[in-house]
Amino acid sequence: MNALAQFVSPQPEARMIQNALVVDSNELQHLPMAKVLRQSGVSEVISALDGARAVAALRDRSWDLIVLDLDITDLTGLQVIDLLAERCRNVRLVIVSSQPSRILNAASAYARHRGLAVAAALRKPLKAEQVRNIVAAAVESPTSAHDAAPVKRSAQRFSREELRGALLEQQIQAYFQPQHCAITGVLRGAEILARWHRADGSVLAPAEFLPAMEREGLLESLTSYMLSCAFDCIAAEDSESSLLMAVNVPACIATGVHWAQSVADHAYHAGVDPSRVVIEITEDGGERCNPALAGAVTQLRLRGFNCAIDDFGSGDSSLDRLLQVPFNELKINRSMLVEARDHAHARCLLASTIAMARQMVATVVVEGVETYRDLDMVRSLGCHTTQGYLHARAMPKADYLQYVARQD
Repeated sequence: MNALAQFVSPQPEARMIQNALVVDSNELQHLPMAKVLRQSGVSEVISALDGARAVAALRDRSWDLIVLDLDITDLTGLQVIDLLAERCRNVRLVIVSSQPSRILNAASAYARHRGLAVAAALRKPLKAEQVRNIVAAAVESPTSAHDAAPVKRSAQRFSREELRGALLEQQIQAYFQPQHCAITGVLRGAEILARWHRADGSVLAPAEFLPAMEREGLLESLTSYMLSCAFDCIAAEDSESSLLMAVNVPACIATGVHWAQSVADHAYHAGVDPSRVVIEITEDGGERCNPALAGAVTQLRLRGFNCAIDDFGSGDSSLDRLLQVPFNELKINRSMLVEARDHAHARCLLASTIAMARQMVATVVVEGVETYRDLDMVRSLGCHTTQGYLHARAMPKADYLQYVARQD
């Protein structure tokens, strides 16, 4: 079997795997695994045939690697994961099971949520090559518990003055990530993304400063600025161009008809055809903002704009919002594609989502397309547009205009 999930976080220095604990009730399976671990360079391998012995082993010492079967007797693997989160957060964890992939995947997600470094989640029976690959990956790129999940920088360190200065001094710059037709490969346009170029030379992604912008009441100013950047880029293109420009707008900003009309007026004065603009409403605000959002999106559609529900499937109100708000584009979150690469149930969900959107006569955009395998999969499922590293990373405006020129 192939690995169903794998997570590796690079660290400055490698750490050898000196010892390993194999927690598996099936003696016929854990003995061969222990043998392969030793052959792979792990000097000490201890086996625990049930939960009680696993708990005793965890109390006695620290471990570099733990191979944990979810189906051990007297405890479940999840109970052991809880214990590991309390006592052994620096361990590298491999989760194994003969359970369906959804169970295995959920357990892996839970372990990461508890701060553990999950090296792999594998269906049983394991092959020797899989075990050797785990040890090799652990040596090359060890992971600490602190890196098991992305760590967001604290928004508290940005003052209102810093944030306002970033906008006024145009430290926040527009980057453009191309979107292509999934079938023909023809350039469709781009999504515009914010990057904060700080005086110290660092460049921050939106996730690192948007919470502070929201806290300081500057999201609307940032949104207006990004719309201006998008309109300027459209105006700089050839007058016969039909390329689209997608702009992210928080649902809490798209508060009604008045706001939508202000966007339409902005585009009119900039000389921009609204049919070349996609307003991507991000999944925030909850279901209580949906009625006002319905008014805003309806007004935008009446004025000729395209409107997308962004990161579909990542928020808490996707279906309610899709039901109430007249979007004509659905953008599928990268995480759904990542899961679909290796999990049959995730591929089924992705296929159903694309089919639903197509039945609603909505354009389907999938982001996070990184390989030709990704492209082939979403293309076969009926996706219209793809975005991701396979095509290009987000780039400054000058580079994007050159990118557009090379498409001819």
